[in-house]
Amino acid sequence: MTARVIYGDAEPNGLAAMLGGLIEGNLAAHPDREALLAKPATYTIVAHDIDVAVSLRFAPGEVTVRNGVVGKTDLMVRTDSDTLMSLSSVPLKFGLPDSMTKEGREVNKKLLKGQLKVKGLMLHTGKLARLNKVLSVN
Repeated sequence: MTARVIYGDAEPNGLAAMLGGLIEGNLAAHPDREALLAKPATYTIVAHDIDVAVSLRFAPGEVTVRNGVVGKTDLMVRTDSDTLMSLSSVPLKFGLPDSMTKEGREVNKKLLKGQLKVKGLMLHTGKLARLNKVLSVN
């Protein structure tokens, strides 16, 4: 079975189109990552500097991408667009940024400085790890 990406809006915003395309490519390149969609989860990603938000809904075999904040979210990631773009290439360890790498330390530094905010981080670390793995190009 091949996971599919569904766009919930007739005209996805730029961030929705970019994230949807990234997820499609990653799931095609790494079919084993479809297992990460088995348990439902809802994510919101906000690029505050360009005032754009996207909601992602993981369900078995599919990811729904919608413009804006839609419904109740398990995790909300809020940062600037440059940081958001760089997150997909950060090396991961157990689904979280690898602090043994320069890129991983940069992510952790931004978290500590409040430049990258993850609402729900402490309650849903596993869901964050799943999101990171689905978005990661590594």
